[in-house]
Amino acid sequence: MVGAMRSVKNKVFVPARTGASTTMRQGQLLRLTDVEGQQPVDFWAFSKENPWEYLSCEHTKTSIRRLYPRQGDSAFTNYRRPIVTLLEDNSPGQHDMESAACDQARYKELGVTGDHPNCQDNLHLELKKLDVGLKGVFQPWNLFTNFLLHADGTFTFEAPNTQPGDNLILRIELDCHIVISACPQDVTDTCGGNPTDVLMEIGA
Repeated sequence: MVGAMRSVKNKVFVPARTGASTTMRQGQLLRLTDVEGQQPVDFWAFSKENPWEYLSCEHTKTSIRRLYPRQGDSAFTNYRRPIVTLLEDNSPGQHDMESAACDQARYKELGVTGDHPNCQDNLHLELKKLDVGLKGVFQPWNLFTNFLLHADGTFTFEAPNTQPGDNLILRIELDCHIVISACPQDVTDTCGGNPTDVLMEIGA
């Protein structure tokens, strides 16, 4: 469905390595754009009514019988309800649901000393801004990624294949809080070695 978003009501520029958040109503559309290319977006959605109902990668994979949604598929909550639908995908279509968000422990594991910007901290900073009192580790939907699963069960972190301006549009299926992180990963090839900016647009 090309051209699904007819109008844009709000634009949020998300600088590299930072997060952003918003609260959305059922039926609204969300467009996420990889501004410069090769930039993954960690994505979370939490029900406004009960934030302990949230986008669950493990439940989604069971419901759609794929490793991640394709255009036309929904992502499901831990209560097995659709929370967003991938309405339009103008990207190579690589949207991993296997890998945890980067965090301080991951960077330490990779040999980084001291604090490093990370998606897990970005998530909790944004939840605090939304006044959503959740604590815990929540699996993101890793949009615009290129994590390759191999026949022997191993996987590798490859540079994304997205080009500048590649984007996708999600339709909101439940009133929910949305959090994104312009992934700061600069040790592996997750961001092609150079984290860049993301554009978030809300429309109809």
